[in-house]
Amino acid sequence: MVFLAALPISTAFANVMLLILALTALLQGKSMRHTIVKRLQTKFAVVAVLFAAWNALSLLWSQDVAAGIEGLKAQRLLLLPLFWPPGESTNWRFGLLLGTALAGAASVLASAGLVLPGVEVFDGRVVPFQHPIVLGVLCAAGLVLALDAWSICSPRYRLTIAAAVVLTLFALLLSGSRTGLLATLTALPISLVMLHRRVRIAALAGIALAVPIGLWQHDILEDRWSDAWQELGQWRESPESSVGWRVAALDAAWRVGIQRPWVGQGYGGVRSAVPVDHPVRAQSERFSSEHEGPLNLHNSWANAFARTGVVGVLLLMGFCGGAASVILRPESIHQSSGLGLLAVWGVLGLFDAGLGTGVTLAILALAVAGRERLK
Repeated sequence: MVFLAALPISTAFANVMLLILALTALLQGKSMRHTIVKRLQTKFAVVAVLFAAWNALSLLWSQDVAAGIEGLKAQRLLLLPLFWPPGESTNWRFGLLLGTALAGAASVLASAGLVLPGVEVFDGRVVPFQHPIVLGVLCAAGLVLALDAWSICSPRYRLTIAAAVVLTLFALLLSGSRTGLLATLTALPISLVMLHRRVRIAALAGIALAVPIGLWQHDILEDRWSDAWQELGQWRESPESSVGWRVAALDAAWRVGIQRPWVGQGYGGVRSAVPVDHPVRAQSERFSSEHEGPLNLHNSWANAFARTGVVGVLLLMGFCGGAASVILRPESIHQSSGLGLLAVWGVLGLFDAGLGTGVTLAILALAVAGRERLK
């Protein structure tokens, strides 16, 4: 739970807690080691291993191995389902909701004028601890988990969950994250369809709570979305803009990928393969030799094609299908939150790198953790 709570607050601390989680699992004795072996024998584990292995193998033909290794580090989060505590305990999952609530509390205090370390305030937006996109999708994941928590908890805990939801909504709306809002609007209905009526009523109450916060941030949210539409229509003239660059990156992914369509340019090799006159180079800092990690084309599928070719795209499709099958199996627990978290990660993958950071990949790992069929 501490690991998940740390994700919205401190990436470094979350990495330490993940290591502690793995060591604790390995030291639990024969029964846990037996569980880990069984988990490695599942179909999803096999697909995940093939997917990660192909990504690593692409370093052999990459032009920038160091950047590729940096990009592959995030995939360590695929180990989370392996070391997830056995049994049907659900309390662990809700640590993320605690973390987003803490981020929301920091947002409220910062908007009130209190100066807090790690909290940025700019253009009317308040972004605590993480990049706005990362914070936004973590908040969306937290809200999905809140529905799950509400459906199973006793009445005495519901006031605590409601407070956490309010603070998470503050963090989401004050950040102005468009991707976070889209992920929330996509994932919550998917989760609600699989929950019973009283949870849907509670969700309507939560929406009512979000209205005054949204009205408070109305001008900023309206400006953000109007800018997005304008940038989309002018991406060729202004590829340095946020949305314009993402559209240009999709075009760059195609041009780079078709140079080596089956295997791609390798992890780390995309940056040097982009034509020198391509509009995507309008953000020149992304092509600096001092820039760490591989070039992020802000779309998981575009990244997969450019880096690892058609083979990588097919493996990514199998990876996503395997995750969905784990969640949808008849005996899977908490299918609503599993599908909701998968939807959050899927929306993120359309506008940023769902596989690019350990924090964002943790959303997918949490979606499948503890749900697999054990032989």
